[in-house]
Amino acid sequence: MKATRHSNKIQRRILCVTLSCIMAMCLLISFVSYYMYHNYLHLSLIHSAETNLRLLSDTIDSSMNDVYRLARFCQVSPDVISYIEKSASSDSSLAISTHERITEEYNNNPSSSYIPRAAVISGDRFLQICNPTYSTNANLAAAIPDLPYYETILGAQGYDFSTGFTQAPFSRKDQKILTIIRPITYQYSSVQGGFLYIEISEDLFAAPLERYVTAKDSNIYLKLGEHTYLLTESGFQEIDASFQTLRDMTSSALTGNASITQILTDDGRHKTLVSTPLNLPDSWLCQSISQQEFQSQLLLFWIILGSILIGIIAIGILLMFLMNRMIHLPVAQIRAKIDRISGGDFSREPAIEWDHELGDIGKGINDLSESVYTLMNKRLEDEKQKKDLEYQMLQSQINPHFLYNTLNSIKWMASIQGADGISEMTTALSRLLRSISKGTSLSVPIREELSLLSDYCTIQNYRYGGTITFTTQVDDDAIYDSLIIKFTLQPLVENAIFHGIEPKGSPGHITVHAFYEGNAGNIRIDVTDDGVGMSLEKARQVLQENQEDSADFFRQIGISNVHKRIQYQFGAQYGITIDSQEGSYTTMSVHIPAVAAPAPDENLQVHS
Repeated sequence: MKATRHSNKIQRRILCVTLSCIMAMCLLISFVSYYMYHNYLHLSLIHSAETNLRLLSDTIDSSMNDVYRLARFCQVSPDVISYIEKSASSDSSLAISTHERITEEYNNNPSSSYIPRAAVISGDRFLQICNPTYSTNANLAAAIPDLPYYETILGAQGYDFSTGFTQAPFSRKDQKILTIIRPITYQYSSVQGGFLYIEISEDLFAAPLERYVTAKDSNIYLKLGEHTYLLTESGFQEIDASFQTLRDMTSSALTGNASITQILTDDGRHKTLVSTPLNLPDSWLCQSISQQEFQSQLLLFWIILGSILIGIIAIGILLMFLMNRMIHLPVAQIRAKIDRISGGDFSREPAIEWDHELGDIGKGINDLSESVYTLMNKRLEDEKQKKDLEYQMLQSQINPHFLYNTLNSIKWMASIQGADGISEMTTALSRLLRSISKGTSLSVPIREELSLLSDYCTIQNYRYGGTITFTTQVDDDAIYDSLIIKFTLQPLVENAIFHGIEPKGSPGHITVHAFYEGNAGNIRIDVTDDGVGMSLEKARQVLQENQEDSADFFRQIGISNVHKRIQYQFGAQYGITIDSQEGSYTTMSVHIPAVAAPAPDENLQVHS
């Protein structure tokens, strides 16, 4: 059940990670795509409006240039100037010829349809050219100077359209016009002799815009000086001056000759306004970008993007399903094999050894199953051999017990016959054998180790006829209760006898000195002999090799073994060091931590 839960947990993790990655990727694609397309669409609509406005402004500028050409003709034509200078009567031949010349120029002008009236005024006389539908009986020479904007326009340095569209003063129709009033000077002086009056119909601006199709929420504006007009179905309608104020306060980004401006509409929304200049003083043609068109394009984008994202998610889910199928089924079979192994079935199953990475895991599980089965059989065989060895060890313990019982009998017989040396040596050997054979503990108190060493030294003393003497010195009684590895000191004393004193060929002395080293955290036991000593190289070999040439029964416990046992038991900072001088002495020092032996159990009964 745990394996199943864990497997399901992994599957859920894979599912969550995969879906999270897919959703994150989709969100990233959506955000980046939306940001890029939003900017692209906005710039595209701006460039499209800018291009269209430039075409419109070129058309309007072309018509205005025709009007300017007519005005310049009237200002510089010799016929007109001659008429002004001679102040001829209106029925004179000069007036007739001048009127015909102006009429000819008027009729040949491509934009004459947008000039409902043109007049040349000199004093109280005037020449008028107009469309018959705009004819009037008014005395233009007297009426025009009475217009409220006459002085402003006439006194301007150039063409002045700051008055904006005004109602045509001499027409019976409701018509809006722009007015040109320019002085006409004499031919050889700058003295004004008369002036020119031209009316420009708003149709010059409205006619090109009739064929210009815009969205419902996209507006066309015409700015003339301080006046701003909105193009409606009935023509240009002047709007609130606050529009101009807002336009002046907002920042503009110039692209070529066009201006891109953010405006605030009456409903509190921001609109982008694209403006292009006209060939009129301080005049602009403007268009607001359609939000409906912008939103419809964005909606189409979202539909396309949504379709793409749905496709990506569908592909991701399909891949996730396929990956889950490719991974889950093999994992389920591997898990079932592990369950069978836990139930005791260690047979090899070739079905899980596929030709891919999971197959390598299956092969490893089969190999592991066989190895476990082999190891279990070997363990059973080892346990059987261990039982046999334990039985043999129980049998072998009969021999040491029989041996010390025999030695005790010899001791008592030697004591009865008065052979004290034999009795003492037999007693020491008996205790030594008992110490060797009893217990399985690795560590013993230093007191027991010194007692064992004392029995060993007694035997060696009788063996060498008293030529080797031994001295034991313990500086602190607490050292007796500290633990030491069993049979640590005896090999050192044996080495001092056989390799130190015996080669000397004369009596010798061995000293065992135990004391605290440093801050009483460690114990040092020095075994010093006055034998032949050894070289530094020999001392190094003693710590690295077992001395198997010893004739004693302790020869299998060499000094290097003792050194390694101490390091294994207490750490690499402990062990044996050797200080020797050839022909003088050798000191082998045992370094161990001060570890107190546990207190004996008072309820434990010892049977001898």
